[in-house]
Amino acid sequence: MKLYFINFIKQKLEIMNLKYFILSFFVVLVTFSCEVNNQKADNESDDLYAKNLTTAKKFFELFKTEDTEAQKPLICPGVTHYPPFYGSEPVKYDGFVSGNKAWMDNFDDITYDARVWLPGTDSLGVKDGSVRTYGTWSAKSMANGKTIKVRAYHYFNFNSAGQIHEIGDFFDASGVMNAALASSEK
Repeated sequence: MKLYFINFIKQKLEIMNLKYFILSFFVVLVTFSCEVNNQKADNESDDLYAKNLTTAKKFFELFKTEDTEAQKPLICPGVTHYPPFYGSEPVKYDGFVSGNKAWMDNFDDITYDARVWLPGTDSLGVKDGSVRTYGTWSAKSMANGKTIKVRAYHYFNFNSAGQIHEIGDFFDASGVMNAALASSEK
């Protein structure tokens, strides 16, 4: 009986070791397969970010050269823009284009010195191809000749066609306009 019991325990241990081996194998397999998929997803989001970054930079370059017509193909017809003015509401395509034109009509020598361009993420922190930037805008007021500088943050979200479908601007736009319209006499 004692020998039977010892053999029974050995068989159970061998079966348990085999189960642990199989379980460990699947854990390692799943871990590495997820890592490969994550790497592939990262590469795809990095490629998408690079493509969208080119569009965002081009949009700003065209803004600096005041070329609204060349900007239009970069903008989704259903764009939503969140303007930087106090109390402003989101605007769609026509409001966005006319708002940009108003900036261009009131300022010359517009420049944007990007401090940094960053990839954006979704609500879970996963890169999604969107673009963020921090920088400083500088422009000369046509009303009083003053050069105005303001630090800004902008985000760009894109549709599947690579067009800007959502943009948000964060800076003291009301202060900029007050400074641009203030009398140059003191």
